[in-house]
Amino acid sequence: MRAFVLMVLVLNLIFFAWQYLGGSAQQGEDEKVVVPTAAEWVVPSLALVSEVPSIVIEVKEAPSTVQSDVVAVVEQAVVDSHQVEQSDSSPEVERVAEADRAAKVAAPPQPVALCYKVGPFEKRTKPLEMVEMAERNGFDTAITARQVERFFGEWIYLADYDTLRAARADVAVLKREGIKDIAIARLDDGRLVISLGIFGQQATLEERLREVEALGYVNHQRRKRYRKAEEFWLVLSGFEGAQQQSMVDELNAVLDERFPAVEVKKVDCG
Repeated sequence: MRAFVLMVLVLNLIFFAWQYLGGSAQQGEDEKVVVPTAAEWVVPSLALVSEVPSIVIEVKEAPSTVQSDVVAVVEQAVVDSHQVEQSDSSPEVERVAEADRAAKVAAPPQPVALCYKVGPFEKRTKPLEMVEMAERNGFDTAITARQVERFFGEWIYLADYDTLRAARADVAVLKREGIKDIAIARLDDGRLVISLGIFGQQATLEERLREVEALGYVNHQRRKRYRKAEEFWLVLSGFEGAQQQSMVDELNAVLDERFPAVEVKKVDCG
């Protein structure tokens, strides 16, 4: 295609050169016309065609520099066309074209990675029961652990004791009235208090409050207590597929039956 365009360009250059040379010759010519005199026209006579005066035209040759410039342009255009033809058919061009065609071929879709976290479990042995099932269905497994603060219960205590003696006196009274599991304690700021116990259930907490209030002790306070604990998670990683989805459904069914507090969460594989 490039060679054809260049050949058309060469033909146009030749045509414009020819037009230029013709126009220059017409502008530079000196015409000499020999016209018969009046006397010769008065006397009618017969004359041969060869005896009739003719028009003499002198044509000046175009400057050689113009011709050489035009010839140089034409020759250069021909050389360029040969170079384009050679470059179009070179092996390097063919390799580049082949690489472009190969790049346009759609790549096969990449498999989608799937990752899940199952937990939390209070003991490491619990998620181990799920490992065999997950690996049988094409998942890689790992167990991770982390430290957490878990809610322990609500602490109730009697405050505002200035001396240890006063606190001991009230402890003796409460025990005589049948209130058990009480003791003298100190807060972080050093104040003396009487601990009435830590309760994880709201029913037992309210029962203890009713007992001390019935004895006239209304100076009770409440504070949430936490303790450090370790929890365990089962991490599953694999690729999307019908087998993996079936395993997740089976895993959910097992968890609902045996570990209702555990959940399956889809997470980022990164």
